[in-house]
Amino acid sequence: MNIKTISRSEFDRLLAHNPALKNSMVEPVEWFSNRSGSLLGTIAEGERVAGCNYAILKRDKKGDFHIRKMMSNYFNLKAARVDLLHSMAGIAISQPARPSVLTSSPPSGSWLTEPARSRIQQAA
Repeated sequence: MNIKTISRSEFDRLLAHNPALKNSMVEPVEWFSNRSGSLLGTIAEGERVAGCNYAILKRDKKGDFHIRKMMSNYFNLKAARVDLLHSMAGIAISQPARPSVLTSSPPSGSWLTEPARSRIQQAA
């Protein structure tokens, strides 16, 4: 499973509005995505000494993101990152995303090329 670090602006573009996440994350500092953008993760630093936490969000069949896992009280950013990446990989393996028919063009620079898009549409 390919999980990559993404920018805050890319994370915000993929996750346009999620008030539950914004209320629970004090200061997001790192953002992650799988290759397809159907699984997102973010790490935040909290207000307490052991205040690092993270959230993993998964896209549903309608295209909306929902919080899949939330963890808190990590001693440092590195510990939170290791657990987040491990959890994202586990979620992707246990619940692989099903390809759906694309109704619009993929974003600029998308890994989804024309041949791959036609194979996905034929499979659906």
